[in-house]
Formats: sequence, structure tokens, C-alpha cells
Amino acid sequence: MAQQYPYYDLQTARSMMGWIRKKIDELNNVKYMAENALMKGEKEAITLYTMATKNIIDEISNRGILIRDPAIGLVDFPAIINGKPAFLCWLTSEEDISFWHYVDEGFAGRRRITRQDDILSLL
Repeated sequence: MAQQYPYYDLQTARSMMGWIRKKIDELNNVKYMAENALMKGEKEAITLYTMATKNIIDEISNRGILIRDPAIGLVDFPAIINGKPAFLCWLTSEEDISFWHYVDEGFAGRRRITRQDDILSLL
């Protein structure tokens, strides 16, 4: 069983970046294969692709990580920042996790992580 994280600190979230990139690539590959199967009329293959997608998403969500949009690689890691529920917000095209937003703000509320931000550590 995967270890459950109630929230991520920056170091722990950063340690997941490579794994998440791989999982996002897998999701997008499964989507591509499903689209190709549909175009070829292979409707029975859709069940396999649906199961594969569910397995990948379950694997990610079992770690508490939220995939907001696999097509653009938008990922949120639950966090406690400045004493409030928040997300470390990352696009897989970005080299590092450099942004965050409060839970009720969404992507539009993204702000750059600064030294003044108190990101609660798991350690």
C-alpha cells in the first residue's frame, strides 16, 4: 500500500517530480492509444484503456497528489502554507516547483514561492 501524505513539504514534492512526469506521460500515452483504437473501430480496446487510466490515476491519488490536467501536466500537491490549506502548484514543463496557491484560489491564484512563505515540513 502506498504511503499516504496528508500534505507535502517542498522537498518531498520535489522528490516526486520525476515519478509524476513519468505517470503523466503514461496517462497521455494511454489517451493517444485509446483515440487511435476508436479511429480504427476497435471499441473493445476502450475497456483496457479505461482500466489503464484508472490504475494510473489511482496510483497518483493514493499518494495524495492531484492531477488537474494531464494534457498540460498541471499537478497540485496538498500543503499547509502560512498556516492554511494550500497546494504546491506545478506544471510538468517547469523545471522546479516554484508556485503555490490556497485551496480556494485555484490556478489563477498561483504565486511564486518566497522565503517568507511558511511551508509546513513533514520532517
